[in-house]
Amino acid sequence: MSQAASKNSPDTFTIVNEVNDHGAATLRGDNGSTYHVTSYENSSFRDYLANHHAGDRVRMDIVRAGVRANVWRVSALYPGADE
Repeated sequence: MSQAASKNSPDTFTIVNEVNDHGAATLRGDNGSTYHVTSYENSSFRDYLANHHAGDRVRMDIVRAGVRANVWRVSALYPGADE
């Protein structure tokens, strides 16, 4: 079973490090935790995050990407935080 940062409602994250050439980004949750996003449910999710900058806030669901410690995949996006 994969762990999710959000189960019933989307979480809001602040971008710490923007998407790099390898598609990875660092996010900070409102709970203070840091998440390293390395994969995306689809390319439009990557494009969405890549069009945001450090300090921007985004609403999304993330789930663990495999068994590695702090590596996450964006599984859903929601409107609101960046508007």
